[in-house]
Amino acid sequence: MIESSLYKIIESWYEWLRLERNLAQNTLEAYRRDLNHLMSFLNSSMGEVVTLKTLKGLSLHNIRGWLSFRHKNNISAKSNARALSAVRNFFGYISNYYDVDNQTIYSISKPILRRTLPKVLSNNEIKTTMEEIKKEDFWIAQRNIAIILLLYGCGLRISEALSLKLKDVGSDELTITGKGGKERRVFMLPVVKKQIEKYIKFCPYLSYKIQDQDLFVGVRGKKLSRTYFANYLQKIRKIGNLPEFTTPHAFRHSFATHLFREKVDIRSIQQLLGHVNLSTTQIYTHLNHKDVIDTYKNFHPQIRNK
Repeated sequence: MIESSLYKIIESWYEWLRLERNLAQNTLEAYRRDLNHLMSFLNSSMGEVVTLKTLKGLSLHNIRGWLSFRHKNNISAKSNARALSAVRNFFGYISNYYDVDNQTIYSISKPILRRTLPKVLSNNEIKTTMEEIKKEDFWIAQRNIAIILLLYGCGLRISEALSLKLKDVGSDELTITGKGGKERRVFMLPVVKKQIEKYIKFCPYLSYKIQDQDLFVGVRGKKLSRTYFANYLQKIRKIGNLPEFTTPHAFRHSFATHLFREKVDIRSIQQLLGHVNLSTTQIYTHLNHKDVIDTYKNFHPQIRNK
């Protein structure tokens, strides 16, 4: 429980992030959850209503206790690093606008992040996913296949795909607004465009006369949510005996990795994915064991000269 005046400050911070910092909606929601988690922990551990005075007096012990609590609840190092960034951002905000200065939060080191290679689906696993989806009711199946093709065929994030309007898919190119409001243009392969047109034709809620309506809708005609589609894929994963990492993002990972293996240059992949920094894209340059052995056999001089 937090004091009403602090609640209003948190809301003003949230609006500041949205309007001034132009953070993506998903990031905004994550930051809000992270700060709320800290407030809830402080309320529970200190046994009092959380106020600005509480935040001004927070000690190293309080912050470490919060991070330790998150760690014991199996929250990943990546999520904890983001949560710490969110809280630091908020403390910077109240220092600048409300004269509440507490430098303790900046003395905590961020959790060590071990970069893991992206989990990639094989061609057969993607094919199995499609086959299982086709067993659904006809227009629902057409919708879900269209979404998968946007993720795997165009490299879209699930939030980007589900944000599309009917007017966005009228040509062979999509204008996608990604993280931080950054726009990129994405070419739709004929198979992707054809599938979207097929879905639109059979969806009972869509009409070309209403160009501004959401492209992907549920059985009641309302915009499809990320959570629904992620849960749906988990159902398909179990039925098709697919890997545990069969998530919407795994199709985007597979898009990038398969292109790289087909010798598409890394900067082109960077542009297609909408990554600001090339270093973010370079994670897809990992090689599987067979690639390493083949390269070794073909190019090592001691083997080549025999």
